[in-house]
Amino acid sequence: MFRIGLALFLATAMAHAGNRIAIPVEGLLVRLDAGDASTLRLDDAGHVVEWRSAAPTASHTFGAPETSRRPQSLRGHRGALRPCVRFDGNNDVLVDSAFAKAAEVWTAVIVAAPRSNPMGAGGLCSASPTKANDYDPGFTIDLYNATGRFDSLSIEGAGRMNGAIDQMRSNFSFGGLHLIIVERGASLIRLWIDGDEQESRPANAATTSMDVLRIGARYYDGQERHYFDGDIAQFLLYNRVLDPEEHIRLTQSLGISPSERAEELRTGLGKHVERMVAPRVVKAWETVERFERYLTKYPEILPASDLAALPLHKDLKEAVALGMQNMNSMFDADKDNEPYFYSNRQADGTGALYHSVNIGIPHVVGRGLWATMIGEIATGSPFPPDGLATYTRFCRFSFDNPDNLNSYIDPARDNKRFIEFHNMREGLYGLVALMVGRDDAWAREKAQAMLVTLDKLTDAEGHWSIERASALGMKERCEGMHTVNAARLIDPLLAYHAHTGDPLAMKLAGLYARAALKEVYLPDGRFAPFEQSTGHIHSLTSALSGITAYAVVTKDSEMLVQCRKIFDNGVPEYFSSWGWGDEVMPAHPANVVSRGEMNQTGDVIRTAIILGNAVDPNYFDLAERYVRSMVLPTQHRVEEMRGYLTDSPEPKGDFQRDVLKRSIGGWAMQLPNDRMREGDWPLVTIDITSGAIHSLAECYRHCLATDGDVVRVNMLFDAENDDVAIRSALPTAGRVSFEAKSDTTLHMRIPEWVKESTVQLSIDGKPRPVAMDGAYARIGALQAGQKGELTFALPCKIERETVDGTEYTTAWIGNQIIAISPRGAVSPLPF
Repeated sequence: MFRIGLALFLATAMAHAGNRIAIPVEGLLVRLDAGDASTLRLDDAGHVVEWRSAAPTASHTFGAPETSRRPQSLRGHRGALRPCVRFDGNNDVLVDSAFAKAAEVWTAVIVAAPRSNPMGAGGLCSASPTKANDYDPGFTIDLYNATGRFDSLSIEGAGRMNGAIDQMRSNFSFGGLHLIIVERGASLIRLWIDGDEQESRPANAATTSMDVLRIGARYYDGQERHYFDGDIAQFLLYNRVLDPEEHIRLTQSLGISPSERAEELRTGLGKHVERMVAPRVVKAWETVERFERYLTKYPEILPASDLAALPLHKDLKEAVALGMQNMNSMFDADKDNEPYFYSNRQADGTGALYHSVNIGIPHVVGRGLWATMIGEIATGSPFPPDGLATYTRFCRFSFDNPDNLNSYIDPARDNKRFIEFHNMREGLYGLVALMVGRDDAWAREKAQAMLVTLDKLTDAEGHWSIERASALGMKERCEGMHTVNAARLIDPLLAYHAHTGDPLAMKLAGLYARAALKEVYLPDGRFAPFEQSTGHIHSLTSALSGITAYAVVTKDSEMLVQCRKIFDNGVPEYFSSWGWGDEVMPAHPANVVSRGEMNQTGDVIRTAIILGNAVDPNYFDLAERYVRSMVLPTQHRVEEMRGYLTDSPEPKGDFQRDVLKRSIGGWAMQLPNDRMREGDWPLVTIDITSGAIHSLAECYRHCLATDGDVVRVNMLFDAENDDVAIRSALPTAGRVSFEAKSDTTLHMRIPEWVKESTVQLSIDGKPRPVAMDGAYARIGALQAGQKGELTFALPCKIERETVDGTEYTTAWIGNQIIAISPRGAVSPLPF
């Protein structure tokens, strides 16, 4: 076997980067070099019309089948040292349909920089008979299962044994140039990346048919597909296997030199220096009909066969009811019905339920009370009496102490009581829920006493003072007295004030808001580093929603400007355009790659609603987009759960009983493109589910807003109140129907992405002119019983966006994501 230390050899042999050695020419069928301008014919926009082979013994020219499918010629790889041709991963390809070659053995050499794998199995190159498959009797070199990184290559072809397999051992970030050599010998298919040999696979003797040769795509089942997203600098194809000396010489000639690799690293090539890169449109359509015609041609974009088959959820009331059901089913029958903290999918696929000590009772109880109560108030779904009684009992237990702060008993520390200040927000929320929803006198008394204690602990700068805690004899039991944990409290303080008018709540809210703006957010609106801010994104976003609401209530315009800076500048550093949000900052010790938490998505939604009401109604569109594209798709539902979770056949206790049923309707730690990763992973946590329900309830409550005799439709979901009923055909059709239930005047927000000239209005079947009032279409005065509808064209697009270091390709109808690549593997989202 030819296994010399090529990587070691190259470290010295390639030090003289400028001395390129002539490549072998015997048996060379194709030589494409993006650095040879004489071989490229470009159109006026710099796209490749033809790429001519410079092999001395054969003349072959590669071109795109259609003008719109031409790749882009780059005079250098984003500033690197080598010219490339960039393929967009959407439909770019270069084809020689008259290649007409065959070979018993062959060698392919590619210098390429994969940028992502949007369609899966992106084909760097492939060959096939005119109307037959590339994988047999032709060949394909494709990215196979590469998702977030360049870590997978599969080589198939005539005589190979078994189907697609991953032959890569190396693992790289997307974006950097690599030398790929594939050798199809008499009995083995071998692979080298940057001089390092990867895995080989056995093959039988067979003739490879290469009637058609493609660069940047695959072909099988009668269709071209799996387009390559990346840059190709060189492509060579031989009708023989190179000898070891030739192999070394070729690697020396085309490999990435140390100086070139250093330049890549210096300029940020070969890795994603920026974790989050804003979306850019790569293709757009003005109507759904045009988009559907495109999907007919490229069906691999969607996980379903057509738009109507996509399992898109849009019913807010149903989602809230499912979430409430989840939160009131997670009680431990073996432990006096103590609420579990979370359910988990074990590595074997079965489920189990678990408790937590310091963030258990004093945290999840308040969240369970608040979310279920606000769900009842907003949508009318009743709080289950047994659940209410259980949560109330444990809430009383948590607050049953002379400090009047929710606390926990730690069995690992001699059953002593401790106060974790990260739980203060949740504790007060629980009390306010009982006050607002059930007029509970104990909760009212305890909430007032809680605020008195917090006031005693709070200094003039808005900090919880350990000195003050010491003076109160509380120092030894107080934990987590951080500025951001105080700022988390602002939301429930405002809810308490709205119900009671207590000025102490506003005093504390103001102190905590100003301290947080000064310390945990930077002047430009970005989140402060984790050493300064704790790095827990939900804490920062829940504080932001409270501070924004405080600024609006107190009419503090300067504070509101700062909140908008945080929302516009800080939030995008940790959130995708479809609403996935990081659990913690990348530098945080607890960081798990791309692990999210629905809590903070809910916080951002609620903040957007506040800003939509107070500042600019276009913020409502972000709230609607996050709900449609992240909150609703990630909710666990029984149809999907059966595919990734089973119940233990012999439960050892309540913690293993009916976990699937009890987890339906909840949320936990989602990925940008999946509900979970392989192996052990959280399914549901009560506090995260609470945050999702809270945001959905607020969305439903603010879909319709009555101002005097005018009803405003702020978000285009199904909704109704005493004055009007709205039925929305979104996301797949631009049609919103309405029916007046009383004499009223109706205004409807038209999203910014809707082309105003396409908006049409009819009332009782008769067309009416549409007048705009800012972001709203004036439907006008309606009498009880009148019906109508507003229609508009739904624009569609395909975008690319980098999220937590991975570039994703997404497809959208209006503000609804409907497809994503790379797609999750375990429980992929319905887009």
